Amino acid sequence: MELKIKIPKNWDSITVGRFAELYPVLTSDGKLVERVPALISVLSGIPLDDIKKISIGDYKRIAKHLEFLNEFNGLREMPDTFKIDGQRYHINTNINKMTGAQYMDLMHFLKECNNNNFLIIQNLHKILSCVIVPDERKAFGWKKGKYNGERHQEISEAIRDKMSIKYAYPIALFFWTISHELIATMKDYGNNQLAKAQEILKQVEEDLRHGDGM
Repeated sequence: MELKIKIPKNWDSITVGRFAELYPVLTSDGKLVERVPALISVLSGIPLDDIKKISIGDYKRIAKHLEFLNEFNGLREMPDTFKIDGQRYHINTNINKMTGAQYMDLMHFLKECNNNNFLIIQNLHKILSCVIVPDERKAFGWKKGKYNGERHQEISEAIRDKMSIKYAYPIALFFWTISHELIATMKDYGNNQLAKAQEILKQVEEDLRHGDGM
């Protein structure tokens, strides 16, 4: 039976999850002739062993449609909002307007990746779900929603399975660029909070010692 291979022709059709699968192949040191079958397999969802059975002529024909994988310039524009299955989401890139919980969650996932590009891509949906917030549908349009950490897994799965990398890439690039500064800020914040907690404990001890406590 003839193998029917259907692959995306642009970044619009590639989800965050599919990009995570592509990344190791795109960044590998293998020769192009070795990488093409793997790229076709990931993009089509067809097992690599089956892809290896197609003719050289088919390889060449399909490979022509893979040229967009080298074109990242079209992925630089960050949207203000976008939709997944009719649900609108907005993107919060203003650190000063984040809630404490939102900021802590973002730092948690960035620190877990330890500045490792591979880990960042594999966990991109988790990182993005800290800054991508679902909006509320009202009678006369949409109202900006608020971050809810309890929905993190639900939203990260929607991002992984249905969000186009065309929208996700510029957001990821933005936070990757500032991640070093954010983590340093978080470290300073942690140290300040620890010092504050120690001061409070010291004061409680003093109060108890002088009978001002319970």
